[in-house]
Amino acid sequence: MNRSPDPEPRTAPAGRPDDRRRHRAAARGALRGAVALGCARLRGAGGGKLGFAMAAAISLGYGAMAIVLRLDDGTTALGGLLGSAARWLSWVAAGPIALAAAHDRPAADRAEGIEALAAARGLSRASLHGARSLAAMLEVGRVIAAPLALLSALAALLSGSALLALQHLAFGAALVLFGAVSGVTLGGLAAASGRVAGARGRSLFLALTLVPWALADLAGDSRWSIPGALGAFLSFAERSAGGLAG
Repeated sequence: MNRSPDPEPRTAPAGRPDDRRRHRAAARGALRGAVALGCARLRGAGGGKLGFAMAAAISLGYGAMAIVLRLDDGTTALGGLLGSAARWLSWVAAGPIALAAAHDRPAADRAEGIEALAAARGLSRASLHGARSLAAMLEVGRVIAAPLALLSALAALLSGSALLALQHLAFGAALVLFGAVSGVTLGGLAAASGRVAGARGRSLFLALTLVPWALADLAGDSRWSIPGALGAFLSFAERSAGGLAG
């Protein structure tokens, strides 16, 4: 009895839409995990711990001052207080975190097996660099924006009038935007400095930040530097929120 010939073996079609979607979803999940790990590692670094401790101290101090002013003066505009808190947070709280991000994170990740773990999950080295940069931006922005949002909400509660409360909330929204811009600028520069200069990343970050600021200040316009540009952005936010500063 003759057997019918075996059918031609069929191969699974390559690159099916479902497979591509699963691959993209897995890549996004791995990238999100790398960013979350980068954030956790920054918070656990010495500079990260110092930055968040300073943010808590500044928040408590300015919150107490806002309450004292409200008790002494009654209905009070607290925009100047909020602007001052933003400046202190951007220097004293965000600075240590940015320096931690600039301190050769790639070498630390290699030594502690993070790069090998990322490679096992399909993340390229370039993607891991991007995750470190995003983590630095998030942590620097968070340590500025989150306390300012809380202080702005407190100022609105202490305002004593609906108009002042709305002004404080509007200023708070501008301050949160200031925190986001600071996070992208300082965090991105810090991560790039650590990647380019390695163990000298902090020195490079400080040089790129402070030297142009000093030169621009000598030239009479500090806005041509990162600290000066951020300060100008904050001053514009103060004016746009109704002239609450000062």
